[in-house]
Amino acid sequence: MTTLVADTHALVWQLTDPQRLGKAARRALAAADTGRALCHVPAVSLVEVALLHERGRLRLGVAQVLQALAGHAGYAVLPLDIEQAMEFAALVGLRDPMDRLIAAAARATRSRLVSADATFDGVVDRLWD
Repeated sequence: MTTLVADTHALVWQLTDPQRLGKAARRALAAADTGRALCHVPAVSLVEVALLHERGRLRLGVAQVLQALAGHAGYAVLPLDIEQAMEFAALVGLRDPMDRLIAAAARATRSRLVSADATFDGVVDRLWD
């Protein structure tokens, strides 16, 4: 089974405006929607959703995201663990700590990262267009 990690914006767009996703990203997340792929949602993405919601930049809050994901068999929240912390420590080239944690999740789970952010190129296997 294909395994993915969703960057925060990819997850939010999948839930609110899937047309913003790249073609390959849309196909991959559609596979997760139907349980044909497993999409890990790093816990830090939920933290980012909370921060964006608090700042008024996102209508959805954490509870709404979790409720939406619960309706799809192919999504699982990925708690932060030791392996991700070790990967985080190795990713000194990524300045943004949230990006480092998301990349660490992809590396620790050996998953493709669904993200529009080219910052991840050369760090993880990124899937978008």
